[in-house]
Amino acid sequence: MRHIKMTNKVIGLALAALTFTACTETWNDHYEGTTDVGAWADKTLWEAIKADGSLNNFVRVAEATGYDRSLNSSQMFTVFAPTDDTFSSSEADQLISQYNTEKANGVKDEDNTTIKTFLRNHIALYSHSVSGTSSDSIVMMNGKYALLTNDKIGHSELTLKNRLCSNGLLYKVATPVTYFNNVFEYLRTDADLDSLANFLYTYNEYEFMPDQSVAGGINDKGETEYLDSVTVLKNELFDYLGLLNSEDSTYWVVAPTNDVWSRLISEYNTYFNYADNVDKRDSLQYVASRMAIVQGTIFSRTQNRDAAVRDSAMSTAAATYQNRLYAWGSRDFKYYQYEFPFNPGGVFDGTDNIECSNGEVRKAANWNINKNQTFMRTLIVEAETRDNLKEVNEQTTKSPLTSTEVLSSSAFYNKVSRNTFAVVEPTTASVNAEVTFYLPNVLSNVKYDIYAVMVPALAADTLATEAQRLPTKLRFTIYYENQQGRERSENLKNPLDGTSDYVTTPDVIDTLLVAQNYEFETCGYGLTMSPVKLKVKTQIGAKENTTYTRTMRIDCFILKPHEDD
Repeated sequence: MRHIKMTNKVIGLALAALTFTACTETWNDHYEGTTDVGAWADKTLWEAIKADGSLNNFVRVAEATGYDRSLNSSQMFTVFAPTDDTFSSSEADQLISQYNTEKANGVKDEDNTTIKTFLRNHIALYSHSVSGTSSDSIVMMNGKYALLTNDKIGHSELTLKNRLCSNGLLYKVATPVTYFNNVFEYLRTDADLDSLANFLYTYNEYEFMPDQSVAGGINDKGETEYLDSVTVLKNELFDYLGLLNSEDSTYWVVAPTNDVWSRLISEYNTYFNYADNVDKRDSLQYVASRMAIVQGTIFSRTQNRDAAVRDSAMSTAAATYQNRLYAWGSRDFKYYQYEFPFNPGGVFDGTDNIECSNGEVRKAANWNINKNQTFMRTLIVEAETRDNLKEVNEQTTKSPLTSTEVLSSSAFYNKVSRNTFAVVEPTTASVNAEVTFYLPNVLSNVKYDIYAVMVPALAADTLATEAQRLPTKLRFTIYYENQQGRERSENLKNPLDGTSDYVTTPDVIDTLLVAQNYEFETCGYGLTMSPVKLKVKTQIGAKENTTYTRTMRIDCFILKPHEDD
């Protein structure tokens, strides 16, 4: 007896043959609208389409764009081909001309209008059949979702259904399937939104998806050549804004018109003026000023349900209540979150709303998003955070600084930022302590009020001695860079009395106003090492040892921009 080894490949082929036989025998019984299944089961989709005398204009577009090869391959497709009755020869000519023009201008297939909005809008990967009770959302090759029922694909009526071919199913539709822009795509079609679209589209990249592409032969180098290459759009800005091109998500986008964009850029550039010695300063200013406009304009409908969004709209840049402390330095801040957005002057007030496949573009000719609610934020610089520490004068000051927690039993618990502060102590009782901190993310040409928040000894020790509880006398020096990148310094004067001395009040959390209406010529926004620094030192004479303490307890520094800027 001859023994046959049933490998996985042989078993797979056998099952495929049995399955195909069973399907062809019962196909007419299960599916409606097809009477010639047997005549086309061994023909490719392309052979069936080419032989159908009512699809000539569709054939011409497919041939002109190279899709005849894809539909003649072994890849499985479902094709919804519009008939010549409603898809005319002149419309086909227009699509072919548009394809050739864009191709000559270097437009890739994934962005080519003819391929994206027409051909891939009528073709889906794999086989999708219908029956009397069918109702299913399928994904077309361009990523769009379309509802397929027994009668329609989207709003287009099916005039031929379930024609089985060797590499998929063929349908005929009475009218072309409508292409519906998503919010990201719409931006590029509206001439009023060119500025926004051009910025966002600059970051487009495409990732090749070999598992979804139609493979051809192997070239001389042993590499697979693809008849149709499927790519997925990637855009690094989506990481910050939301997946605006996703058909699985729903967004509202408040989109500034070109006039609004131009006005905002002119203003916002002044806030992101980097020193001349900053690497790629022009590029940093370009991106920062534009992101200052865009962040806070995208709203996920998953997070903004109808019941809640009328009271408060939370953009994708907002932080949840639990994360505000670490995002902004305080749970009291609601940056990128807007109260009563539909009220007069609200962020959605007066917008022109355009419905898209995954939400709405809310075109704004008037800009109701306040910069003080978005990028022009109050900065809280934690003294105990290591990254904020530039240096300690080790000749006079103990290093490293001590990070101390507020006692939960203390009256000051939950009144100190993060319930932690830095203790700065002199090396000996006769010298003044001195420490310098970075002030990160400072904007240029913004009037800041600068505060130092000092903590009493009782916050960490309810048994602190009278000597430990004494006030301290401080002096502040600020360092910054001018336009040429040269460091400058200024010894600050107390805004309350014009002197150089700042004296703390004992046994309270004391918020000292260090400087008022202070402007920086250049910014440090987003830089790894901030050019803005603040030196704090005690200024206590030998005869003042019983009046003041040389130990500093610093919670944080606060830089608050004036909201009328």
